[in-house]
Amino acid sequence: MLNSKRMNLRPLLESKDGIHLTAYLLNRGDLIDLKLQLRKTIEEAYEYLAPVLTVSERDRFLEPLDKLMHDARIFGQMQGNIGLFRNEKIFRVLNIPIDVERSCQVATTFHVKPVLRWLQADAEFLLLGLEKDAAHLFAGSQTSFRRLDSALFSEVVGQEKAYEPFEWLEDWIREVADSSSAKIFLAGERLLVGQANKALSGRFASNCLSVDSFSLEETHAICEAIRRRLRDEAAREIQKSILEFRFAEDEGRIQKNIFQISKAVVQGKVRKLIVTDDLSIFGKIDLKSGLISLHPFDLDHEDDCVLDDLAQMVLSQGGEVVIAKRDEIPKGRPILAIIDDENRNRDKRVRFQILPTAGGAS
Repeated sequence: MLNSKRMNLRPLLESKDGIHLTAYLLNRGDLIDLKLQLRKTIEEAYEYLAPVLTVSERDRFLEPLDKLMHDARIFGQMQGNIGLFRNEKIFRVLNIPIDVERSCQVATTFHVKPVLRWLQADAEFLLLGLEKDAAHLFAGSQTSFRRLDSALFSEVVGQEKAYEPFEWLEDWIREVADSSSAKIFLAGERLLVGQANKALSGRFASNCLSVDSFSLEETHAICEAIRRRLRDEAAREIQKSILEFRFAEDEGRIQKNIFQISKAVVQGKVRKLIVTDDLSIFGKIDLKSGLISLHPFDLDHEDDCVLDDLAQMVLSQGGEVVIAKRDEIPKGRPILAIIDDENRNRDKRVRFQILPTAGGAS
């Protein structure tokens, strides 16, 4: 089954209130080095938690990290950097296959800007490879690739006007790939691809590759071609988003001031937000008024990067978030918002409309 990363990470992005510990570790392929970073993280967290938890409470809260120190086999399965997420209900260890800085933060929500940037860069896809007597379904992303299932069919499928046997195709994909909204790519002989494409509809509409044949031996080369296409699309999307912010500024729908943006976010008026991942601005947001108290650094267990908090709030309201380098944002600002004063009755359910950015992992 194909589980979307967005749905899988939803508990982290939605979690709020209470104590949240977020740590990012640099994986240089050295287990001893990772353990040293983890030990430093535990020491920092122990100090950060001192004002709000007793010694025994801190020991209990940090117990999963201590266990990881003594049994770090999970690190050996991870090729990218590592994210640790701990609150009273959750302990997650994630492979984060993008550049991050080693850090440890304690706040009332998880620090998720690196996770959002990863989601932008690592779009999921399905590959349907068609041979004369079989169909093979694969799931992939910029950092992973695996076969989900294979199905055999009669040779009559390869004949003209004989695509009826592909009527089972959509149900098969839905069953094997669960409810993923990943893009589907077709590869195989032109006739087979055309026949299969006619059997797909709705969200299963496919993206045909310029590949006139398919074999299992060619699968990884085709995967790399898909990854390149998705990286190119990501680069175009980030440019389109930046242009959208420039046009919105000309129309007077842009808010540049972080204090005004915070108020608009609390009021549900921000349709789209762009924030930088090059900078953290620490402070606290009043969730009723939107007022911000900024601090020169992370003062206590309630402080977090307000850019991170505002991004999570916009997502929870059904808005869109773009994570970008500061030099990509107009005039190098750390945050910009497109204001929707009419609110347009947006669906308030969480929809992870995180736009892709350029430079996905390969």
